Amino acid sequence: MLEAVAVANHFIAQAASERLRDLNPPKLHELTYCAQGWHLAMLGTSLFDGGIVATVNGPRIAALQDHLSGTKRVLEPLVVRRSDPQSGKMIELTPHPQAADEGTRRVLAITWKAYGKLSGYDLSLVTREQGGPWDLLWNDPDRGADTVDIPNETIRLWFRQLAERNRKVTSAKSVKDTQRILVTPNRDGMKSA
Repeated sequence: MLEAVAVANHFIAQAASERLRDLNPPKLHELTYCAQGWHLAMLGTSLFDGGIVATVNGPRIAALQDHLSGTKRVLEPLVVRRSDPQSGKMIELTPHPQAADEGTRRVLAITWKAYGKLSGYDLSLVTREQGGPWDLLWNDPDRGADTVDIPNETIRLWFRQLAERNRKVTSAKSVKDTQRILVTPNRDGMKSA
């Protein structure tokens, strides 16, 4: 299992390698959320530790909040400060998913290919789709807090549903073979193929 910061740093590196300069905190949260969803759906396990919450601004990764506050664009990798157990001194680390297994690397590639070049606005439409985890929890009439935990099982079921819908359209042999994301945003909401 990776750290959420390592997943975010993967997307920061992808954006830099393709000279995309529109990576902002909301888009980074949403890319990381989508990677978690596809990992849960395709591999059945969590991509990273830590929770995802529904906020007024969409799904947010708790472990990324402090790293991204006050930032307009994300151009540099995120740095984590920790106490070194041997020396007791604070050290800075820049986590990356180099040691990720093949399935995880595939999920990260699929996520970037499907969502990486979407505008932040279009990606927010994808992650707030009607009937999706954020929508169900944020728009719950009984919601009483400014943030609501989104359970991994809710995320997994939603992305499995997306994968199954895509599998039928693409004639893939299994959900794991699904690599096309056929949900496309428009200004009026979401259209599904």
